[in-house]
Amino acid sequence: TAGHTAPNPEAQSCLQNVTTQNTEQEKAKMSPVLKGLVVVGFLLLGLCIFCFGNPTSSSQQPLKNPTVEAFLSHFKQLQDRFPGQSPHLWLRGRKLLQKHLNSSHPSQPAIIILTAARKGERTLRCLSALLADSYSAALHASTVQIDGRGKSRLQSDQAKLEVDRELSSAFQGGDRAAVIHHFELLPAGATLIFYKYCDHETAAFKDVALLLTVLLEEEVLETHINPQQAEERVRDFLWAKFTTTRTPSSYDRMDSDKLSGLWSRISHLVLPIHPVQTIEKGGCQAHTKP
Repeated sequence: TAGHTAPNPEAQSCLQNVTTQNTEQEKAKMSPVLKGLVVVGFLLLGLCIFCFGNPTSSSQQPLKNPTVEAFLSHFKQLQDRFPGQSPHLWLRGRKLLQKHLNSSHPSQPAIIILTAARKGERTLRCLSALLADSYSAALHASTVQIDGRGKSRLQSDQAKLEVDRELSSAFQGGDRAAVIHHFELLPAGATLIFYKYCDHETAAFKDVALLLTVLLEEEVLETHINPQQAEERVRDFLWAKFTTTRTPSSYDRMDSDKLSGLWSRISHLVLPIHPVQTIEKGGCQAHTKP
């Protein structure tokens, strides 16, 4: 066409070479970045699959505490051996003891008051001992048992000294649980020793469990009595038994103020026990051995 100059073939070839070279350089620059993003993407995908899809991951199966697992196994057997008990006994009792066992540095001992009426006396004694054994056995330790009935005729200071000596010796020797049977039969002043063992902050031994049993005067407990009602029943019973107008107000005697202070330390959990007839008639060992 007149007036139009045809493109120079050499110039076209040079331009194409420059364009191709630039494209290849851009690809070369982008390739490491893309590869890095792909690698990171696959790593993130693998991590998600491991965390959320792996049934053995920590999110699915937290590490178990062998001590707690051993306790729960013993505790489950108690539930089977003592039918007819309040659900609160198994739920709240297990929760308190399990939490204490799961703590590496407990700030205070685990304390439970177990109470029953006259017709449940043998069941109360049997269950309290086995519950304490469930706790101590999980720690490969033993339980010390103290009976308030055997100290009921002693002077308060003598009874207090004996209880202190027995508990201190047992815990220093490695025992990890104690049952104080018939707490209500201890001389009133002797119970003040439990300030030492049950204080919220300065308890002499914090990595132990203390179970106190109180046998009430009535013949039977209501079937559906709850922990709050049981606590009120035990509190009123102990107040009537331990505080009288004849009780001197000396340092080693009981009065209402001292009992209030003691009660705040021992009444963390009060649980009712109902009679199991096979135990009431035949005793603890015959019924509870596997």
